[in-house]
Amino acid sequence: MRSRLIGTGVAASLLLLAQSGWGNEAPAAPGGQVQQVIKLPLKIKPAAEASAAQAEKAAPAKSEEAGKKKSAEPAKAAAPEKMEPGVAMAPPRPARDLSQPSPEVKAPGGTVQPRRKAKARKKTAKPAAAAVEMGASASSQVRGLVNGIIQSNAREMAKRSPGFFAKLAEHRTPRATVVIGSDIGSQAGALLGDSADLFVVSNLGSQLATSEGSIEYGVRKLGTPLLMFIGHSQSSAIKLAAGDYGSQSDAVQKELASIEIPKGIDATNGALLNINNQVEGAILMFSGEVEAGKLAVLGGYYDLLNDLKQGRGRLVITNINGETDPGRIRELLKSGQFFRYGFMK
Repeated sequence: MRSRLIGTGVAASLLLLAQSGWGNEAPAAPGGQVQQVIKLPLKIKPAAEASAAQAEKAAPAKSEEAGKKKSAEPAKAAAPEKMEPGVAMAPPRPARDLSQPSPEVKAPGGTVQPRRKAKARKKTAKPAAAAVEMGASASSQVRGLVNGIIQSNAREMAKRSPGFFAKLAEHRTPRATVVIGSDIGSQAGALLGDSADLFVVSNLGSQLATSEGSIEYGVRKLGTPLLMFIGHSQSSAIKLAAGDYGSQSDAVQKELASIEIPKGIDATNGALLNINNQVEGAILMFSGEVEAGKLAVLGGYYDLLNDLKQGRGRLVITNINGETDPGRIRELLKSGQFFRYGFMK
Protein backbone atom coordinates (compact mmCIF):
# COMPACT_ATOMS: atom_id res chain seq x y z
CA MET A 1 0.00 0.00 0.00
CA ARG A 2 1.16 3.47 -0.63
CA SER A 3 0.09 6.17 1.82
CA ARG A 4 1.42 8.99 -0.35
CA LEU A 5 2.05 8.46 -4.01
CA ILE A 6 4.97 10.43 -5.45
CA GLY A 7 5.58 8.37 -8.57
CA THR A 8 5.55 4.93 -10.03
CA GLY A 9 8.26 2.41 -9.56
CA VAL A 10 9.24 -0.33 -11.92
CA ALA A 11 10.35 -3.65 -10.59
CA ALA A 12 11.91 -6.27 -12.65
CA SER A 13 12.68 -9.78 -11.73
CA LEU A 14 15.81 -11.56 -12.96
CA LEU A 15 15.66 -15.13 -14.19
CA LEU A 16 19.45 -15.43 -14.61
CA LEU A 17 21.00 -18.90 -14.33
CA ALA A 18 17.77 -20.50 -13.11
CA GLN A 19 17.19 -22.28 -16.38
CA SER A 20 20.77 -22.44 -17.69
CA GLY A 21 21.52 -25.05 -15.05
CA TRP A 22 19.43 -27.60 -16.94
CA GLY A 23 22.25 -28.13 -19.42
CA ASN A 24 24.63 -29.10 -16.59
CA GLU A 25 22.70 -32.03 -15.21
CA ALA A 26 24.48 -34.71 -17.32
CA PRO A 27 28.11 -35.34 -16.23
CA ALA A 28 30.61 -34.18 -18.81
CA ALA A 29 34.11 -35.35 -19.70
CA PRO A 30 36.95 -33.04 -20.69
CA GLY A 31 36.41 -31.67 -24.16
CA GLY A 32 32.63 -31.33 -23.78
CA GLN A 33 31.73 -35.02 -24.42
CA VAL A 34 29.29 -36.75 -22.13
CA GLN A 35 30.79 -39.49 -20.00
CA GLN A 36 29.78 -43.14 -20.46
CA VAL A 37 27.38 -44.30 -17.83
CA ILE A 38 28.21 -48.00 -18.51
CA LYS A 39 31.87 -49.06 -18.65
CA LEU A 40 33.21 -51.29 -21.41
CA PRO A 41 35.02 -54.59 -20.60
CA LEU A 42 38.52 -53.97 -19.32
CA LYS A 43 40.11 -56.76 -21.40
CA ILE A 44 39.32 -58.59 -24.64
CA LYS A 45 39.72 -62.38 -24.62
CA PRO A 46 42.16 -64.00 -27.09
CA ALA A 47 40.46 -65.21 -30.21
CA ALA A 48 41.14 -68.93 -29.68
CA GLU A 49 40.04 -68.89 -26.06
CA ALA A 50 36.89 -66.94 -26.87
CA SER A 51 36.02 -69.30 -29.73
CA ALA A 52 36.49 -72.37 -27.56
CA ALA A 53 34.39 -70.92 -24.77
CA GLN A 54 31.63 -70.02 -27.17
CA ALA A 55 31.66 -73.39 -28.86
CA GLU A 56 31.67 -75.23 -25.54
CA LYS A 57 28.72 -73.17 -24.25
CA ALA A 58 26.67 -73.33 -27.45
CA ALA A 59 27.03 -77.05 -28.30
CA PRO A 60 28.89 -79.23 -25.76
CA ALA A 61 27.58 -82.49 -27.21
CA LYS A 62 28.70 -81.63 -30.71
CA SER A 63 32.17 -80.74 -29.47
CA GLU A 64 32.53 -84.15 -27.82
CA GLU A 65 31.54 -85.97 -30.97
CA ALA A 66 33.89 -83.89 -33.08
CA GLY A 67 36.73 -84.64 -30.65
CA LYS A 68 36.17 -88.42 -30.85
CA LYS A 69 35.97 -88.30 -34.62
CA LYS A 70 39.20 -86.33 -34.83
CA SER A 71 41.07 -88.84 -32.64
CA ALA A 72 39.76 -91.76 -34.72
CA GLU A 73 41.15 -90.36 -37.99
CA PRO A 74 44.73 -89.30 -37.26
CA ALA A 75 45.98 -90.20 -40.79
CA LYS A 76 43.90 -87.67 -42.66
CA ALA A 77 45.47 -84.41 -43.74
CA ALA A 78 44.62 -81.49 -41.52
CA ALA A 79 41.97 -79.18 -43.00
CA PRO A 80 42.86 -75.48 -43.40
CA GLU A 81 42.39 -73.69 -40.09
CA LYS A 82 39.29 -71.49 -40.03
CA MET A 83 40.02 -67.94 -38.80
CA GLU A 84 37.82 -66.73 -36.01
CA PRO A 85 36.92 -63.08 -35.40
CA GLY A 86 39.38 -61.11 -33.30
CA VAL A 87 36.62 -60.30 -30.81
CA ALA A 88 34.10 -62.90 -29.75
CA MET A 89 30.54 -62.06 -30.73
CA ALA A 90 28.37 -61.35 -27.75
CA PRO A 91 25.22 -63.43 -27.29
CA PRO A 92 21.86 -61.72 -27.99
CA ARG A 93 21.37 -59.12 -25.29
CA PRO A 94 18.27 -59.51 -23.13
CA ALA A 95 16.15 -56.49 -22.28
CA ARG A 96 17.93 -54.02 -19.99
CA ASP A 97 21.11 -56.10 -19.82
CA LEU A 98 23.43 -53.68 -18.06
CA SER A 99 26.48 -55.89 -18.71
CA GLN A 100 26.64 -54.61 -22.28
CA PRO A 101 27.63 -51.17 -23.53
CA SER A 102 25.02 -48.46 -23.95
CA PRO A 103 23.43 -48.29 -27.46
CA GLU A 104 25.01 -44.86 -27.82
CA VAL A 105 28.50 -46.40 -27.77
CA LYS A 106 29.96 -46.90 -31.26
CA ALA A 107 32.27 -49.84 -30.56
CA PRO A 108 34.76 -51.01 -27.97
CA GLY A 109 37.07 -48.09 -27.41
CA GLY A 110 34.72 -45.70 -29.25
CA THR A 111 33.07 -42.58 -27.89
CA VAL A 112 29.52 -41.70 -27.03
CA GLN A 113 27.63 -39.98 -29.78
CA PRO A 114 27.25 -36.41 -28.52
CA ARG A 115 24.54 -35.24 -30.93
CA ARG A 116 21.49 -35.82 -28.73
CA LYS A 117 23.05 -34.39 -25.56
CA ALA A 118 24.49 -31.40 -27.39
CA LYS A 119 21.07 -30.63 -28.86
CA ALA A 120 19.52 -30.64 -25.40
CA ARG A 121 22.16 -28.23 -24.14
CA LYS A 122 21.47 -25.96 -27.11
CA LYS A 123 17.77 -25.82 -26.25
CA THR A 124 18.37 -24.99 -22.60
CA ALA A 125 20.74 -22.20 -23.60
CA LYS A 126 17.91 -20.22 -25.22
CA PRO A 127 15.95 -19.48 -22.00
CA ALA A 128 19.17 -18.49 -20.31
CA ALA A 129 19.95 -16.02 -23.10
CA ALA A 130 16.40 -14.66 -22.89
CA ALA A 131 16.77 -14.23 -19.14
CA VAL A 132 20.02 -12.33 -19.60
CA GLU A 133 18.41 -10.08 -22.20
CA MET A 134 15.38 -9.48 -19.97
CA GLY A 135 17.57 -8.67 -17.00
CA ALA A 136 19.63 -6.23 -19.07
CA SER A 137 16.45 -4.53 -20.32
CA ALA A 138 15.04 -4.22 -16.78
CA SER A 139 18.34 -2.85 -15.50
CA SER A 140 18.43 -0.27 -18.27
CA GLN A 141 14.84 0.75 -17.58
CA VAL A 142 15.39 1.17 -13.84
CA ARG A 143 18.59 3.13 -14.47
CA GLY A 144 16.67 5.51 -16.76
CA LEU A 145 13.86 5.95 -14.22
CA VAL A 146 16.23 6.67 -11.34
CA ASN A 147 18.17 9.17 -13.43
CA GLY A 148 14.91 10.85 -14.45
CA ILE A 149 13.75 11.14 -10.83
CA ILE A 150 17.08 12.62 -9.75
CA GLN A 151 17.05 15.13 -12.62
CA SER A 152 13.45 16.14 -11.84
CA ASN A 153 14.42 16.71 -8.23
CA ALA A 154 17.36 18.87 -9.35
CA ARG A 155 15.04 21.01 -11.51
CA GLU A 156 12.61 21.40 -8.59
CA MET A 157 15.44 22.48 -6.29
CA ALA A 158 16.48 25.13 -8.82
CA LYS A 159 12.95 26.57 -8.97
CA ARG A 160 12.26 26.66 -5.21
CA SER A 161 13.72 28.68 -2.38
CA PRO A 162 15.26 27.07 0.71
CA GLY A 163 12.31 28.36 2.73
CA PHE A 164 9.89 26.32 0.63
CA PHE A 165 11.58 23.08 1.59
CA ALA A 166 11.82 24.15 5.23
CA LYS A 167 8.03 24.51 5.31
CA LEU A 168 7.62 21.04 3.82
CA ALA A 169 9.60 19.65 6.74
CA GLU A 170 7.03 21.07 9.18
CA HIS A 171 3.87 19.16 10.12
CA ARG A 172 1.44 20.75 7.72
CA THR A 173 -2.27 20.03 7.70
CA PRO A 174 -3.33 18.74 4.25
CA ARG A 175 -6.60 19.92 2.79
CA ALA A 176 -8.06 16.47 2.19
CA THR A 177 -7.49 12.74 2.46
CA VAL A 178 -7.94 11.26 -1.01
CA VAL A 179 -8.20 7.53 -1.76
CA ILE A 180 -7.56 6.79 -5.41
CA GLY A 181 -7.17 3.67 -7.56
CA SER A 182 -3.67 2.33 -8.15
CA ASP A 183 -4.10 2.57 -11.95
CA ILE A 184 -4.10 6.39 -11.88
CA GLY A 185 -2.58 7.01 -8.47
CA SER A 186 0.64 8.18 -10.09
CA GLN A 187 -1.33 10.96 -11.79
CA ALA A 188 -2.95 12.29 -8.61
CA GLY A 189 -1.05 15.57 -8.84
CA ALA A 190 -2.15 16.18 -12.41
CA LEU A 191 -5.77 15.16 -11.73
CA LEU A 192 -6.29 16.95 -8.43
CA GLY A 193 -3.93 19.89 -8.57
CA ASP A 194 -1.14 20.52 -6.09
CA SER A 195 -0.86 17.13 -4.36
CA ALA A 196 1.44 18.64 -1.71
CA ASP A 197 -1.73 19.74 0.10
CA LEU A 198 -3.43 16.36 -0.21
CA PHE A 199 -2.87 13.21 1.82
CA VAL A 200 -3.12 10.64 -0.98
CA VAL A 201 -3.74 6.93 -0.42
CA SER A 202 -3.52 4.68 -3.49
CA ASN A 203 -4.65 1.05 -3.52
CA LEU A 204 -6.56 -1.59 -5.51
CA GLY A 205 -10.11 -0.35 -6.00
CA SER A 206 -9.93 2.93 -4.00
CA GLN A 207 -10.82 0.98 -0.88
CA LEU A 208 -11.33 1.77 2.79
CA ALA A 209 -10.94 -1.79 4.07
CA THR A 210 -7.41 -2.37 2.79
CA SER A 211 -6.02 1.02 3.93
CA GLU A 212 -7.88 1.74 7.16
CA GLY A 213 -4.76 2.76 9.05
CA SER A 214 -3.61 5.29 6.46
CA ILE A 215 -7.11 6.73 5.99
CA GLU A 216 -7.69 7.01 9.73
CA TYR A 217 -4.33 8.76 10.09
CA GLY A 218 -5.38 11.33 7.50
CA VAL A 219 -8.78 11.96 9.07
CA ARG A 220 -8.01 11.80 12.79
CA LYS A 221 -4.30 12.57 13.11
CA LEU A 222 -3.89 15.08 10.30
CA GLY A 223 -7.42 16.39 10.81
CA THR A 224 -8.51 16.64 7.17
CA PRO A 225 -12.14 17.84 6.93
CA LEU A 226 -12.66 16.07 3.60
CA LEU A 227 -12.34 12.36 2.81
CA MET A 228 -12.78 11.53 -0.84
CA PHE A 229 -12.87 8.20 -2.71
CA ILE A 230 -12.17 8.40 -6.46
CA GLY A 231 -12.77 5.66 -9.02
CA HIS A 232 -12.03 5.85 -12.72
CA SER A 233 -12.83 4.48 -16.17
CA GLN A 234 -11.76 0.92 -16.98
CA SER A 235 -10.33 0.20 -13.52
CA SER A 236 -8.36 -3.04 -13.64
CA ALA A 237 -9.25 -3.80 -10.00
CA ILE A 238 -12.98 -3.45 -10.74
CA LYS A 239 -12.68 -5.68 -13.80
CA LEU A 240 -10.88 -8.34 -11.78
CA ALA A 241 -13.35 -8.15 -8.89
CA ALA A 242 -16.28 -8.56 -11.31
CA GLY A 243 -14.75 -11.67 -12.87
CA ASP A 244 -12.90 -14.82 -11.85
CA TYR A 245 -9.71 -13.85 -10.04
CA GLY A 246 -8.84 -17.32 -8.72
CA SER A 247 -5.53 -17.29 -10.60
CA GLN A 248 -4.31 -14.26 -8.65
CA SER A 249 -2.07 -14.57 -5.59
CA ASP A 250 -3.65 -15.01 -2.14
CA ALA A 251 -2.80 -11.42 -1.17
CA VAL A 252 -4.39 -9.96 -4.30
CA GLN A 253 -7.44 -12.21 -3.93
CA LYS A 254 -7.91 -10.98 -0.38
CA GLU A 255 -7.98 -7.36 -1.51
CA LEU A 256 -10.27 -8.04 -4.46
CA ALA A 257 -12.71 -9.94 -2.23
CA SER A 258 -13.36 -6.76 -0.22
CA ILE A 259 -14.62 -5.01 -3.38
CA GLU A 260 -18.27 -5.98 -3.05
CA ILE A 261 -19.72 -5.75 -6.53
CA PRO A 262 -21.77 -8.30 -8.52
CA LYS A 263 -19.97 -10.70 -10.84
CA GLY A 264 -20.31 -9.71 -14.49
CA ILE A 265 -21.11 -6.04 -13.84
CA ASP A 266 -19.61 -3.68 -16.41
CA ALA A 267 -16.60 -1.59 -15.47
CA THR A 268 -18.39 1.78 -15.25
CA ASN A 269 -21.31 0.63 -13.11
CA GLY A 270 -18.98 -1.48 -11.01
CA ALA A 271 -16.74 1.52 -10.29
CA LEU A 272 -19.70 3.75 -9.37
CA LEU A 273 -21.19 1.10 -7.09
CA ASN A 274 -17.83 0.49 -5.43
CA ILE A 275 -17.38 4.21 -4.67
CA ASN A 276 -20.84 4.33 -3.07
CA ASN A 277 -19.90 1.35 -0.92
CA GLN A 278 -16.66 3.04 0.20
CA VAL A 279 -18.48 6.28 1.12
CA GLU A 280 -21.05 4.35 3.15
CA GLY A 281 -18.35 2.40 4.99
CA ALA A 282 -16.41 5.58 5.79
CA ILE A 283 -19.52 7.33 7.18
CA LEU A 284 -19.98 4.40 9.56
CA MET A 285 -16.30 4.27 10.52
CA PHE A 286 -16.06 8.00 11.20
CA SER A 287 -19.59 8.47 12.50
CA GLY A 288 -18.38 10.72 15.35
CA GLU A 289 -16.70 13.16 12.97
CA VAL A 290 -19.63 12.95 10.56
CA GLU A 291 -22.30 13.68 13.18
CA ALA A 292 -20.24 16.55 14.61
CA GLY A 293 -20.03 18.15 11.19
CA LYS A 294 -16.25 17.89 11.08
CA LEU A 295 -15.92 15.51 8.16
CA ALA A 296 -17.46 15.39 4.67
CA VAL A 297 -17.20 12.09 2.78
CA LEU A 298 -17.44 12.34 -1.01
CA GLY A 299 -17.21 9.95 -3.92
CA GLY A 300 -15.99 10.83 -7.41
CA TYR A 301 -15.45 9.25 -10.81
CA TYR A 302 -12.56 10.35 -12.97
CA ASP A 303 -14.10 9.96 -16.42
CA LEU A 304 -11.26 9.16 -18.80
CA LEU A 305 -13.54 7.92 -21.61
CA ASN A 306 -16.59 10.23 -21.22
CA ASP A 307 -18.66 7.36 -19.84
CA LEU A 308 -20.97 9.80 -18.01
CA LYS A 309 -21.22 12.20 -20.98
CA GLN A 310 -19.85 15.21 -19.14
CA GLY A 311 -16.55 15.46 -20.98
CA ARG A 312 -13.49 13.26 -21.25
CA GLY A 313 -11.19 13.70 -18.26
CA ARG A 314 -13.77 15.33 -15.99
CA LEU A 315 -13.89 14.50 -12.28
CA VAL A 316 -17.59 13.90 -11.65
CA ILE A 317 -18.85 14.02 -8.06
CA THR A 318 -21.17 11.02 -7.72
CA ASN A 319 -21.74 10.84 -3.97
CA ILE A 320 -21.91 13.48 -1.24
CA ASN A 321 -22.23 12.02 2.24
CA GLY A 322 -24.41 9.17 0.99
CA GLU A 323 -26.51 11.24 -1.44
CA THR A 324 -26.30 9.70 -4.94
CA ASP A 325 -29.15 11.43 -6.81
CA PRO A 326 -27.52 13.55 -9.57
CA GLY A 327 -30.03 16.40 -9.23
CA ARG A 328 -29.63 16.56 -5.47
CA ILE A 329 -25.85 16.42 -5.79
CA ARG A 330 -25.94 19.46 -8.11
CA GLU A 331 -27.96 21.37 -5.52
CA LEU A 332 -25.55 20.48 -2.73
CA LEU A 333 -22.55 21.48 -4.85
CA LYS A 334 -24.18 24.79 -5.79
CA SER A 335 -25.13 25.65 -2.21
CA GLY A 336 -21.88 24.35 -0.73
CA GLN A 337 -23.69 22.10 1.75
CA PHE A 338 -20.89 19.55 2.00
CA PHE A 339 -21.67 18.68 5.61
CA ARG A 340 -25.30 17.78 4.99
CA TYR A 341 -25.62 14.03 4.84
CA GLY A 342 -27.88 11.83 2.81
CA PHE A 343 -29.59 10.52 5.93
CA MET A 344 -30.39 14.09 7.09
CA LYS A 345 -33.74 14.63 5.31
